[in-house]
Amino acid sequence: MRYFKLIAIMSTFIVLFLSCGKRALPAEESIKVQLVWPENDEVVNSFSKNLDWESFPGAGEYIVKIWLESVTTPILVEQTNSSYLEIEAELGDGTYRWAVAVIENGEYKYWSDTLTFHLSQIVLTVTPDDGAIINDTRVYFDWLIFPRANGYEIKVWPEGYPDSPVYIGHEFTSSTKAIVPFFEGDYCWTVGVRYEDEDSFGRWSDTLCFSVDQYPFELVDTLHTHGYPREILPFENVLYVCDGSAGLLICDRTDPLHPVAVMWDEPVGQDVSRAVWVDSITNIMLVADYMGVTPVLGYNISNPLEPQRSDWSSIWPRKSLDVDGVWFRDTLFVAVADYDGGGNLWDFHDTLYQDATPRGGIDENDYTYSVAFAESLLFAACGQKGILISHVLDADSVIGRADTPGEAIRMAISGNLCFVADDIAGLTIIDFSNPTEPIIIGRADPQVGSAQDIYVLGEFCYVACGSGGTVIYDISNPANPIPIQEIDGMYSYSVAADGEIIYIADRDWGIITLSR
Repeated sequence: MRYFKLIAIMSTFIVLFLSCGKRALPAEESIKVQLVWPENDEVVNSFSKNLDWESFPGAGEYIVKIWLESVTTPILVEQTNSSYLEIEAELGDGTYRWAVAVIENGEYKYWSDTLTFHLSQIVLTVTPDDGAIINDTRVYFDWLIFPRANGYEIKVWPEGYPDSPVYIGHEFTSSTKAIVPFFEGDYCWTVGVRYEDEDSFGRWSDTLCFSVDQYPFELVDTLHTHGYPREILPFENVLYVCDGSAGLLICDRTDPLHPVAVMWDEPVGQDVSRAVWVDSITNIMLVADYMGVTPVLGYNISNPLEPQRSDWSSIWPRKSLDVDGVWFRDTLFVAVADYDGGGNLWDFHDTLYQDATPRGGIDENDYTYSVAFAESLLFAACGQKGILISHVLDADSVIGRADTPGEAIRMAISGNLCFVADDIAGLTIIDFSNPTEPIIIGRADPQVGSAQDIYVLGEFCYVACGSGGTVIYDISNPANPIPIQEIDGMYSYSVAADGEIIYIADRDWGIITLSR
């Protein structure tokens, strides 16, 4: 029985074999390369992706040809061993045809159908992508280079209000960082190109939308000033701003989120207002005016919104950059950083008659950028020499020093810690529990800008980093400060905080207000 089964199986196999042998194979001309992209009659905005076709069995190399619709001679002929081709040649707008064949023994075989595509190029955007969420006060825009571009125009507007742009910029490169502040909200943007010698911008990109969601601090206001604000000090319901060559700006901050400029005080001979300090006990305010005829200006702030100038003519550091004060043993001591004259100390023993007595200071023949106090200790930030410490009762004798990694510019004292704006080295934290042997216990390099100013409040440290904006650190562990937010600006000179509100003195945007 099994022999009959074997014979039946063999018979079936023979019949199938003969049947296949008689079936005709398809003609060679019907076997074609199959094109994938662009499809026939497709409108192409850009060759940001490759010409694509299906891989042909056994093919080692292909020939690709592209023609203008009205021309028989190909304008592009390329060979490739892949099933795609990156277009590197510049093709102008128009209608094109294309086809692909297999190269076999030097011959072109299995030609694809010839397809048509219409090239109508637009600018292609990169970032921010559609639906992006951005935690910043400035926004970076990027797009692909357009062939033969002679400049770009970028437009940004609040979503739903295309006729009310918040930013219109012009660039010759394919990216820009907007020079205007962005508040929280939803925005849309597009980019156009000026092609060759055209007079206007066109070939606009698709419109994309993004959201600005700032945290933990949100931008709520900006206030433009007459000068370049260098330092800012919140005091009661007033904001005092050293506005550079524009003098002292007094702002009403009855609404602390939206300070209002009230007046500028520009005394005769005033040069560059750099720093301000107030004493609420005596109602004295002192302003360091670098190279001014009166290098330290005195004010009576019994009415904080209407400060009255007073004469402390015995204070005469020519290049005053900073001023600070402290009460010790019922005496008010004031220190002034004289750029090339050290950290000078005065005893304000008679505030009624505006009489001050020099008490020496820290001067090691180097640049001095700022001064600060911790009870009876006087600190001077001396650039490359780091932080120097003396005692108010013997200010000429340096008792301790800390050589910081960068150039010590400004300081903020909190408890037994000195937080240093250390120029390009960023943030340096010094423990002066033993003032004769202060030690560096923490550092943080923001990798952007250079640290210009510093402010400490609670568990947060705010560092104004010039072109790098302002960086906020969590200093709950001072040995390991952790950055929690970067607030971008044009050039951040100074920063101060009052509760949940931050004020930043920015060279171009003026006073920036943020709230948590």
